[in-house]
Amino acid sequence: MRVAHPVLLLASMFTLSACGAIMHGARQTIDVQSSPPGAKVETSPGTGTYTTPTVLDLERKNSYVLTFTSPGYTPATFNLHNSVGTGTVIADVLLTGLIGVVVDGLTGAWYGLNPESANVTLQRTASGVGPTEIHVAITNPHSGTIEIKSEGASVGVSVQKTK
Repeated sequence: MRVAHPVLLLASMFTLSACGAIMHGARQTIDVQSSPPGAKVETSPGTGTYTTPTVLDLERKNSYVLTFTSPGYTPATFNLHNSVGTGTVIADVLLTGLIGVVVDGLTGAWYGLNPESANVTLQRTASGVGPTEIHVAITNPHSGTIEIKSEGASVGVSVQKTK
C-alpha cells in the first residue's frame, strides 16, 4: 500500500503540471465574420490567408492584427489582444508550483485572446462596383410608367416598349 502513494503522487504531479495547458491549451479558436461575407483575412503575425466566415486557431501567447480586404471596399483591421488569465496563474502557483508556471509561461497557455470573436463591416469605396441595391417598380404597365431607384452610384437605364 505504501508503494501506491508515491506513484499516485508522481502521477498527479504530471497531470497537474500546468493548469492552463490542461484547462484550455496553448491555442484558442476565434470566430471571424465580415460584412460583406467572402472578405479575405490575413493575420499578423502571419498564420495564413482565410475567407470569411471562418474560425481561426491561434496561439494564445501572441496578440494579432487581422486585416480584412474585399474588392470595392476599404481595407479594415481588427486587433486581438492577449492577456494573462489571473485565475490560471494563481492555480499554477498554488497547485503545481514552479512546474506549472514554467510550462504555462513557455507555452502561452495562461494567456487568453480578447475579444473571442471578430465581426467587421467593410466600407464601400467611392469607386465601388455599382450600387449596393437597385429597386424597380412598374406602377402601371399599360401607361409605361417605370420607377427606378438606386442606392449609391447612379444607374443608367434604357427602356424599350415591346409589342
